[in-house]
Amino acid sequence: MQTLRDVVGALDALDEEAVIYTDGTSPAAQAVVMPEGGAAEAKAAGLRYFLEVALARDAVDVWSAWRDGAEATVDDKLMAISYYATNDAYLPVE
Repeated sequence: MQTLRDVVGALDALDEEAVIYTDGTSPAAQAVVMPEGGAAEAKAAGLRYFLEVALARDAVDVWSAWRDGAEATVDDKLMAISYYATNDAYLPVE
């Protein structure tokens, strides 16, 4: 199984309609990307809803826009996406 870091690293290649499921929010958390309607399978694997791929991409896009177009590293993406998934808000500029 992939980690959340793996999934975030491949974010641009994922289906925008898919959903990310994890067993936590750390970069090492187990994660899987399922098509819409895959919740039962993810739950059976011990995973819970994390975020839709489209919303994860939005979180990264806003992170970049709020930082004058900076290119987000995988760690930056992880922080922005995890913050959004936890707080239902974009990661503020420090």
